[in-house]
Amino acid sequence: MSIRTLVALSIGALLLVPADEPRAQEPCCTVVANPALRRLGRVVVAYPEEVSARIDVYLAGETQSLAGGYGDTGFDLLPGTYDVAISGKLVAGVTVQSGHDTQIKVGVLRVSASDGTRVDLVDPADGRSLIGGYGTNAYGLPIGEVGVQVAGQTEAVVIEAGQVSEF
Repeated sequence: MSIRTLVALSIGALLLVPADEPRAQEPCCTVVANPALRRLGRVVVAYPEEVSARIDVYLAGETQSLAGGYGDTGFDLLPGTYDVAISGKLVAGVTVQSGHDTQIKVGVLRVSASDGTRVDLVDPADGRSLIGGYGTNAYGLPIGEVGVQVAGQTEAVVIEAGQVSEF
């Protein structure tokens, strides 16, 4: 088979893939050994720049917060499965293992707006309001899509691990 035939077959194969095929979802977390821990594990949140984002930890499926804090932080926990809310956006099914850090992948959304402009972040899945404020703000968020709502209009932004996204 010639190179030209291989290229043609490759191009043809690419055309057969539907444009709306969903991309594989990136895992929420990275799990790394932490020799300082024995029986406990740790959930770690570390942003690429300083933010004052609210973080709450829940037993999976529960509504009562077990632990909470702001900004870069870590929570020592027994092994198990937890839900973690970061700036109101839920990261479900976070696994904690003995002797390991579970690093939740987060980024920052920096919104530039005038002082009188109301900006709300919404969950793109259901339109639920996550957090908001007036003017310029930096929001710490887990990776994935978030809606930025201004004056009743919403635009989607993708938060990437370790990155600052400008809006």
